[in-house]
Amino acid sequence: MTRRPLTSERALRRREQLLEIALGQLLARDYEDVSVDEIADLAGVSHGLVFQYFGSKKDLYIASLEPLLSGFQERSRSAPADLPPRERLRHAIASYYDDAIAHPAGYRSLMAGGGGFREVFDRIEAQRWDGIGLIAETVGLDVERADVRAVLRGWVGWLEGAILASLERPDADREALVESALAVFAAGLVTLGPDPSRA
Repeated sequence: MTRRPLTSERALRRREQLLEIALGQLLARDYEDVSVDEIADLAGVSHGLVFQYFGSKKDLYIASLEPLLSGFQERSRSAPADLPPRERLRHAIASYYDDAIAHPAGYRSLMAGGGGFREVFDRIEAQRWDGIGLIAETVGLDVERADVRAVLRGWVGWLEGAILASLERPDADREALVESALAVFAAGLVTLGPDPSRA
């Protein structure tokens, strides 16, 4: 179905409304359990109008996740440049954790692969590698080295798992998690050999 071109402020507001409603519904329940009719009813619009804006339920779902992905990325990069590397990393970890706590359903959905859609999985994985590149740059590592890539990708997996576990515990200690993440990161660095390019 052809999507409606967004030619007015009203159309843009309507699109944002649909995205907000869709995100709330699609993150609270499984993708298969949410219908476009339900989203349309909550928005007070016709079923057909939703498709004019987004083309399909899948397109609506992917579009609704994009602000979460972009927000995680932007805030993880928000550390002041004049901080020492360890403090910049601490800031990035804390920001990432805070975003996950603020959007627990969204974070779980993203970590589960974004509804099983390849486009969402690829976007999540690209964001992971972008973050890994930023971390490597922050601490002066060559992200093209295979051992560096393996250690940092493993650490990101550990961090994601730790945050998911924290979401299940209302008494989770933010500072303890951040300190643990820094310690695991430091332990991983110990396993790396010298950089051949600096020999």
